[in-house]
Amino acid sequence: MENLGPAVTKLLEELNPFAVLGKGAAPGVELAKNAVVLTNYSFFLIVAVALTAIFFLIASRRMTLVPKGIGNIGEWGVEFVRNNIVLDVMGSEGVKYLPFIVTVFFAVLFNDFLGLIPGMKPGTGTLGTTFAWGIMVFVVYNWVGIKKHGLWKYLKSFLPAGTPLVLAPFIYLLEVISHVLRPFTLGVRLYANMYAGHIVLGIFGIFVVMAAAALGPVTAVVAGLSLAMQIVMYAFEVFVAFIQAYVFAILTAVYMNGAIHAGEH
Repeated sequence: MENLGPAVTKLLEELNPFAVLGKGAAPGVELAKNAVVLTNYSFFLIVAVALTAIFFLIASRRMTLVPKGIGNIGEWGVEFVRNNIVLDVMGSEGVKYLPFIVTVFFAVLFNDFLGLIPGMKPGTGTLGTTFAWGIMVFVVYNWVGIKKHGLWKYLKSFLPAGTPLVLAPFIYLLEVISHVLRPFTLGVRLYANMYAGHIVLGIFGIFVVMAAAALGPVTAVVAGLSLAMQIVMYAFEVFVAFIQAYVFAILTAVYMNGAIHAGEH
């Protein structure tokens, strides 16, 4: 196992983005400053978005009273988001925002699942992507709040009713900071879970290869246990991918519900 260090280093390098189109389009080639390129993660992000669109186009192509095949899966997914996220968090008032939250849920889900296929990368595997999605949610829920309450009333709602005057500036500042940090907490939560999962899967894969190459009864046991753990972790990663999509969508619903009912508590 003396080569574990270089193998882990190689694994971490493989998880780094590299250009597949544009200047420096080769693994291991450092990207030039301000270079406009298509990275491996960006490429699979586009693939995941395309698959999401194709999935719903096929699912909605033949609408029947009792949907079948992909249509049945699509309907189940929409009903899951509506019943377990939108209605639970926002009530009937949130149904008008269902298309946005369904899109968020499935976009994250397809990206996460795509990254579990060997040789592919999740679009959610870079902070740039997850931060961008967090900022998108931030813009949308604040826009919803401003549209309903007006800019001044919405901004005033950041200060809880009954706050002592002497504490008002500090409480208001903390509330503003809390709102500004939301895109980053959304982004880090989504990115960190997927990145950590890929590292764990990669390390168990390294154990399997290195132990099998060494031969011997002890290394055979190590290889067998590592392979078993990799299978268990892979199944767990499938579960985590779904949970991450659920958490991202439900936090989106929570933020939107807060903006809709700003100043009512």
